[in-house]
Amino acid sequence: MRRFFLHVVLVVALLFRSSPVAAQYTRDESAEKKIREAIDQRYLATQFDESEALLIGIITACEDKCSPRVLGKAWMYVGIVRGSGKGNMASAKEAFGRAVAIDPGVRLDVALATVPTQNAFQEVAPAGAAAQPAPPAPVAAAPAPDTEAPPSSGKTLACTPAVTEIETRRPVPVQCRAEAGSESVELRFKPPGEDWQSLKMSRQGESFRAQIPCDKTSIAGELQLFVRARDASGDDVGNWGTKADPIRIHFVETTTEEPPHFGDAGAPARCAAKEDCPPNFPGCGKKGQARGNVDWGGTCSNSSECRQGLLCTDGTCERAPSCKTSSDCETGTCIEGQCDVGSESKPSEKFAKNWFGLHVAQDVAFVGGTDVCTQSSQANDNYACYYSGVGSRTAAYIDDPFPGTSTSTAPVFATTRILLSYDRALAANFTAGLRVGYAFGGGPPAGRDVVYDSSGHLVRIVAEGQSFVPFHLEGRGSYWFGTNPLGRKGFRPYVHLGGGLAQVDASTTVSVKDCGLFATRGTAAYSGCAKGTAPKDGAGVPSVELDAWKKLGQGFITLGGGVVYAFTETLGAELNLNLMYTLPASGFVLEPSLGAVVGF
Repeated sequence: MRRFFLHVVLVVALLFRSSPVAAQYTRDESAEKKIREAIDQRYLATQFDESEALLIGIITACEDKCSPRVLGKAWMYVGIVRGSGKGNMASAKEAFGRAVAIDPGVRLDVALATVPTQNAFQEVAPAGAAAQPAPPAPVAAAPAPDTEAPPSSGKTLACTPAVTEIETRRPVPVQCRAEAGSESVELRFKPPGEDWQSLKMSRQGESFRAQIPCDKTSIAGELQLFVRARDASGDDVGNWGTKADPIRIHFVETTTEEPPHFGDAGAPARCAAKEDCPPNFPGCGKKGQARGNVDWGGTCSNSSECRQGLLCTDGTCERAPSCKTSSDCETGTCIEGQCDVGSESKPSEKFAKNWFGLHVAQDVAFVGGTDVCTQSSQANDNYACYYSGVGSRTAAYIDDPFPGTSTSTAPVFATTRILLSYDRALAANFTAGLRVGYAFGGGPPAGRDVVYDSSGHLVRIVAEGQSFVPFHLEGRGSYWFGTNPLGRKGFRPYVHLGGGLAQVDASTTVSVKDCGLFATRGTAAYSGCAKGTAPKDGAGVPSVELDAWKKLGQGFITLGGGVVYAFTETLGAELNLNLMYTLPASGFVLEPSLGAVVGF
């Protein structure tokens, strides 16, 4: 009975001692699903770049939350993508080397591996490792220093740590007894998934010491290391392991083995988990923000269910992408360089406060009506009529036309403007600004007053009327749509309201029956023609072509809008449209403009 009890105790003890650490690898299941997605949905669809990027993303997101078996499997498939998919055998061999370093029992998926890829795997893999992936074979414990096979030269060094497992995120102190003749001692080590690296060991008393830092111990997997001592002439005088047969220690999430330490000091503290501190890391927390606990790869219905650093994408918690502005984020907003749930933190509102621009504007006015070139319309309705052709701006029409001459009201191109703008951001969505400029293409003076004698002959032009005013002055207030519109790239729509001083001149060609060519001014025939009483319907009255200039302004109010396409946060192209109503010479004018703006 006592023997049976001892057997039970021994079995229980062995079960606890060899209990799997899979429970600590919380991301294994998610990683396995993602690996299948990378192969079944990306690789088999010949999307090799996307497949490799997803596999590398899985490895990065795993950190120490995935087992060596899963990490080795992911690197193995990276090798297949690079070799069989892209034909890059050197890069495939590197990936296979990482896979074997993390999990020596990794098996090649020969169903997807071409013959050259299988050969590349065999160059770095243990014998018999070319079969379909299978559970990893148990890894033999590293031999103790006193049982290590003798090196090729010198003798075996007495070194620590003499353990087979170390917790991830722990510094690894390595200490070797100083043998006679040892002048320099070098520690060579290969962290999981990385290449060989070296540390020079420093003498302290009767030993040489070096410590592998935390940033090399964060990933679960196998650490390989060896130590080489040389004398003053550079010859080997002792070894602890060799590169061909290194000391092997496994990083695990938990272990019952005592953490390593130097002989005269306690074990160094375990470093903080990465998810507690670095940016852009799955699950990395931020003070004052409450998020769910669904880990990377888990199912979700919205991003608030995912851990910090993750966003819910197509029902799965995925790594949140990096960003510069919120426009870089398909969902959420940009917070501290990472896309995040918009409601959980006020989005960044960094934007330029002062905006300067250079614009070209084209006025489009509506011109037309009846009897536009009578002396009355020229004196009172801001029309100016001149004979068409050479010298038309100096050949004013001073006679009367037969009444009833009309032209349909239609949009015509008018004056063209060069404008400088300045807008000041009063808030994230409001600006107040000023536009000044100069207009080209103005017409001749309007509103002349003509005096005739009793015989109907022209005595003098009392006034030439108002000359064209080319200057433009406009004030406006604008509202910009969206979140942080002045600080994001892409389209920035807005509306504006304003007013100012400007004159718009537009002309159209009209054909009139000229009473001055039909009869002498002051005669009954001329008077009848000007009044439209004779001849009937103006029969026999000669026609002339006139340029009828409509003079609008010189003040205006405007309502409009536009859009800026921002190439960067501070440089963009602007398309603007003013709908202007001019005063006191009233009329509607459309004024589209195109320009460039820059912010400071």
